[in-house]
Amino acid sequence: MKTLAEQKALVSQLNLMDDLFFHKVAEDSKACEEILRIILKKPDLKVNDCQPQRYLRNIEAHSVILDVLCTDESGRIFNIEVQKEDNDAHQRRVRFNISNVDTAFMEKGLHYRDFPDVCVVFISKFDMFDMNQTLYHVCRVVKGTDKYVENGTHEVYVNTMINDGSDIAELMQYFADSNGYHENFKTVCNRVNYLKHSDKGVQSMSSVIEEYKNKCVQEEQLVAAKNMFKEGLPLEVISRVLPSLSSETLLQLQKNISA
Repeated sequence: MKTLAEQKALVSQLNLMDDLFFHKVAEDSKACEEILRIILKKPDLKVNDCQPQRYLRNIEAHSVILDVLCTDESGRIFNIEVQKEDNDAHQRRVRFNISNVDTAFMEKGLHYRDFPDVCVVFISKFDMFDMNQTLYHVCRVVKGTDKYVENGTHEVYVNTMINDGSDIAELMQYFADSNGYHENFKTVCNRVNYLKHSDKGVQSMSSVIEEYKNKCVQEEQLVAAKNMFKEGLPLEVISRVLPSLSSETLLQLQKNISA
């Protein structure tokens, strides 16, 4: 077990873009409320419920763990996701999240007109659309016209890469470097500072710290395994060198490299 000083030193390195730390910050519903108010420019938005790492089980298909799932006082549903790496088809991931939320929360017999709105706020370290903007709202339009059509789903993409000087960009810079104090989002800062600097806050993160360490070790081993596959080493050898990686993980990694 690490000493409290050692735990504080590790926690001090974490930022809101680190998903494990973000999940812990998001346990405070008021912090999530403040994030949504700023990004969506809805200063009166009220979050009634906030669930970090909400697991949506799909018995016959792929299940999903949402970073954060919130609902407001009108019943609207918000999924906040943080993503550091530009390594997947993230728009399809957003599509999948929305479909799973619809399936999980739509009561049997509910009329389509009564479905609540679902909004995904996707926060990334990269500019999703390479258009040099901090914020993107992706809307449905009739092709060839300027007519918007509404089905109750909303996609919002925001990133830490582009700083356009707005309040949203200020928040995003804090996501990338979660230190200091900002009047524009004091609730988020207070939560971060509590977890980083108070004894109780750091102690409450002990399991997160251990999970973070294990995740870092696994990521390093995945990189090592990937390099070994590229050098032509057989799976059996890699499995002996890196015994903590499961055979399923190594087989999938081998498949991805060969594709």
